[in-house]
Amino acid sequence: MIMNYGERIKDLKLVNLASQLKGPTLVRVDINLPFENGSIASDAMRMKVYANIAELYASYVPLVIFAHQGRKGDDDFCSMKPHYKLLLKLTDKVDIDFVEQDKIFTSETRNRISELTPGKILLLDNVRYFDHETSFDPSTSPYIKWFKGVIQTCVNDAIPAWHRDNSSLMCLPHIAPTYVGVRSCYELGELEEVKNSKSSKALITGGSKLQKISDLKKIFDFGTDGFTGGLVGQLVARADGYDLGETNNNYLSRKFSQKEFDDAKKVVDMKVKHPIDFIVFSDDGEKRRVDLKDMPHETGQIVDIGDATVDVYAKDLQAHEIRIRAGPLGIYEKGYDNGIELTKRIVGDGLYFLGGDTSQELVEGELVDHIASAGGKILISGGAALHYLADGSFPSVDEILRLGAPQVVSPSAS
Repeated sequence: MIMNYGERIKDLKLVNLASQLKGPTLVRVDINLPFENGSIASDAMRMKVYANIAELYASYVPLVIFAHQGRKGDDDFCSMKPHYKLLLKLTDKVDIDFVEQDKIFTSETRNRISELTPGKILLLDNVRYFDHETSFDPSTSPYIKWFKGVIQTCVNDAIPAWHRDNSSLMCLPHIAPTYVGVRSCYELGELEEVKNSKSSKALITGGSKLQKISDLKKIFDFGTDGFTGGLVGQLVARADGYDLGETNNNYLSRKFSQKEFDDAKKVVDMKVKHPIDFIVFSDDGEKRRVDLKDMPHETGQIVDIGDATVDVYAKDLQAHEIRIRAGPLGIYEKGYDNGIELTKRIVGDGLYFLGGDTSQELVEGELVDHIASAGGKILISGGAALHYLADGSFPSVDEILRLGAPQVVSPSAS
């Protein structure tokens, strides 16, 4: 059975902000941004999207915003203070302040929230600083304890994180009447169109993480053709028995676990395509194209898919009415742009981009406006979108449904 949420959440959609939002409103967003040269991307599309949404919501009610960046132990894990500074630059109609982690669960912050007025926003620090973020229990949740009573409505507008049952998502309907946000409703609608379409589909997956194998299997079982690039493409090629040279073989061994290698072998069994050549950056500073069969003799690092791969992928992808890109195909931050070149060859109606890093590749290649003008769609949801296309569920939305839709009182009736 296909898991569609559109009809089920019709009473949860945030469609009339003036009548639905009340008093201080707690909003969960996802401004987890790509990392470039040791800091967050300053021109990320995801931040621009949520800056616009924050201004919209705050024109009706004061806001408290939840968000995360990275995971503990990863290079991109950091405070939300840089995000706060970006929000200040991207908004001019609201007053934004920042609450550091040690100040969140305090009476001082609770009092500040109760005194907020429309046009005022408090951005809370990274929710992943707290151990309880990955283990939600409504009976002990600090979020519920501190914010229930002072928060009057909640909005779950963090669709990129919907495949997770993190505490900052699950707690919302336990605090106050909770709605599904405007961006999330838009992206959910687009995903359901893709999911329910009978048109031929292709998924180009890249980046540095292999999507859950159970999700990929379902997507491909539904008749979607698969293509890979980025580190995922290298992993699948390696799992297919190809020697990528000592440098790249060793890097993949450090980057991926044995389970991920085993999962990649299952991807190979699904007849998913991997690159047939690569762009390699050698120790002497030379950039060159190398065929897959010649990689065993290479000492340089793979930085992009090769020109021949672009040619083959473009030809195959043009035969599909729906083309989904998830994850970069090369190190776009350093100017390796064959992913952009492939995009130019498959642009048009039916092209979908999923996720923060994928959309950032378009920003770097100055293709955002071109994609939109040609009928393509750029969605900030990434892993969550693929999870849903695989007929997966969204725990935090299910929790709102379980507790019941908010009761809206029209202004005329109050």
